[in-house]
Amino acid sequence: MKRILFLGTVLFAATQLSSAATCTSGTLASYLALGSGGCTIGNDVLSNFQTLSGQTGATEIATNGVVVTPGGGTSTPSLTFSTIQSVSTGGLVESIFTYQISGPTFTSASLALSGSSETVDGAVTDIENFCAGGTFGPDGVDGCTGTAGSLLTLDGIQNSNSSPLSPASLVSVTNDFTVDGGTAGSAAGGTFADSFTATPEPASLFMAALGILIATTVRMYLKRKV
Repeated sequence: MKRILFLGTVLFAATQLSSAATCTSGTLASYLALGSGGCTIGNDVLSNFQTLSGQTGATEIATNGVVVTPGGGTSTPSLTFSTIQSVSTGGLVESIFTYQISGPTFTSASLALSGSSETVDGAVTDIENFCAGGTFGPDGVDGCTGTAGSLLTLDGIQNSNSSPLSPASLVSVTNDFTVDGGTAGSAAGGTFADSFTATPEPASLFMAALGILIATTVRMYLKRKV
């Protein structure tokens, strides 16, 4: 019985050490407020959300007008961003922000755009720049200190894109989402989702093995008591 109590104590302590605020649905403004502490999806930490300077002539989409929804788990974390922002002829709005995701080894990144609409020459786009194993410079796009790459989505033409990543436990990500009314049309925003694939970290494997060991020990103890 002492062995069971000891193993249970170890498992509880390990869980406490790895615990942090869990990512919940909110606005981009609320994610900006998380700062360097960030929040977690499984054992992944998403942090350092910051807005960046957009392109000339674009109006910034208010950060409280972008809804953020986390999803997945340690090996399949995702963040979905949505807005109902719309523009008519000559209008251009933009949301550009950066953040970091860290945890186990990330091996791929995906981007998906949905729920948008446009007329004539209007367009809705999202570009994701990523820096695997490093960070960007001040503009959130250039100066990657790791391995740089990008994903592009354009509503109605290419609504999803994906890329392998140089295996890394840290990925810096910048999304540049625009809703452009064009010279004779209109456009309405929608939903864009960043998704990642990761392999389990040693600590996760240890926790799983420890859980199996405790369950096996308890089962053997109960059998002896019968």
